[in-house]
Amino acid sequence: MKVYLAGSIFYYGDELRNKEWATKIRNQFPGIDLYSPIENTEINGVEGKKKFAGSKLIANGDNQRLDNTDILVACIDGDVLPSGTCAEIGVMREKIRRGDHKYIVGICTDNRECSRTHSLEKDQGAAADICEQQYSYQNLYVVGLIKESGVLVSNIDDAIKFMKKVAPEFMQEYVDDPVESV
Repeated sequence: MKVYLAGSIFYYGDELRNKEWATKIRNQFPGIDLYSPIENTEINGVEGKKKFAGSKLIANGDNQRLDNTDILVACIDGDVLPSGTCAEIGVMREKIRRGDHKYIVGICTDNRECSRTHSLEKDQGAAADICEQQYSYQNLYVVGLIKESGVLVSNIDDAIKFMKKVAPEFMQEYVDDPVESV
């Protein structure tokens, strides 16, 4: 099973998240072929940046892996969705739309929990003054692409549950391993 771990990679917290999630995925799927762009130091590490990894080199490096990916795990955290991640979601969605057997697993860890924390008090407070809306927002087009192509979850553990559910399609050793659904 080939997995591509997409998400913002430019800040310290991004690095910690990506390393943690890559480790969790690898621990759950020994022998998995996992690509995490942050680990591609030729184009994304300090040495890659010193060499000037230009836009075409970065696009080609990531697309070579994305082209052969079975499951895109995409972190869509942030007030503005990461543009590279959105592009990766779009590329993967197009492959699925044309008939390739692939999945997208979106992860949104926003602790405001979108509509799950709905209350009349929050609604009235937000309506009382400009810029007081307290619900998170994710671009609905991107959310729709993810939901049409797989699943959207709120944490890496649920993403792994979904991956285990579809793993038999890609990994023979998981054919007889029943997994609860997400």
